[in-house]
Amino acid sequence: MHVDDDKYLALKVHSSIMDDPGLRPYGIKVSSSKGVVRLQGIVDVFAEKMRAEDIAASVSGVTRIENNLTVSTDGRITDDDINFEVAEELRLTPNVDISKVYGDSKKGVVHLYGDVDSPDEAKAAIWAAAKARGVKDIVSHIAGTHDMDITGRTIPTPSESTVPEQAARELMDALGEYEASLPRPIRVSVKDGTIIMEGEVATLEQKSAIEKKARLIIEGYGRQVTGIDNRIILDMR
Repeated sequence: MHVDDDKYLALKVHSSIMDDPGLRPYGIKVSSSKGVVRLQGIVDVFAEKMRAEDIAASVSGVTRIENNLTVSTDGRITDDDINFEVAEELRLTPNVDISKVYGDSKKGVVHLYGDVDSPDEAKAAIWAAAKARGVKDIVSHIAGTHDMDITGRTIPTPSESTVPEQAARELMDALGEYEASLPRPIRVSVKDGTIIMEGEVATLEQKSAIEKKARLIIEGYGRQVTGIDNRIILDMR
C-alpha cells in the first residue's frame, strides 16, 4: 500500500469516528500503515473504546486494528464497585437474562461467565458490561463466544498469514495461563516482523516469565521473526 493510500485510509477512519457524536469530543488520533490502523487517545469507558474499533473495522481497506485507546479510570473505583455497575448494566439490558450471565472484575478486567441462548445475547452482555465505569478490559467466558472478538464481531480466519503473525497467535494462546493474575491482559501484535507485547503485570517475575516464554516460542520460528519489543509495564498501584 502506497503512503498516500495509508493517509487516505487514516482520514476515512478518522472521519467515520468523528461522525459518531459520542466519540467526537475525544479527538481520537488515527494512523495507518499497510492497511493496519492504529487508534490512540483517551476515552471514559471501555464501551467507547470498543465502539471506536467497531467503526474503524467497518471502513473498507482496513486489514487489522491496533486499538491503543486508553480508558480513563478513577483510582477510587474498586472491583466491588465495578461488579455492582456491571450487574446493573446487565440488568438494564432487555435481552440479557441476568440469571444466566454475571461478571467478575479482577483489577478492572471484567470476566464474563454464563450460558446464553444466542450470540446476540452474548454480544449484548459484552457491550452492557463495557458501559460500567472502571472497566479496563473484558474477557468473555460465555459459552459460544470463543470465536468472537471483544466487540462481538466474528473473527475471520485469515486465508494466508505471515510467519510472525503465526508466532503472535501461538504466543497469545500460551499467555492465556497468566490471564487471571494480570492487571490487564497482554496484547500481542506484529510490526515489520517484530513481535510487540503490551500490557501490565503485577510483578517483575511475571514480566520475566512472560518474556522467557515468548522467546522460547519465537525461537521455533527462526529468523523470519526479527525480535521482541517488550512494552509490558509493572502495575505500581
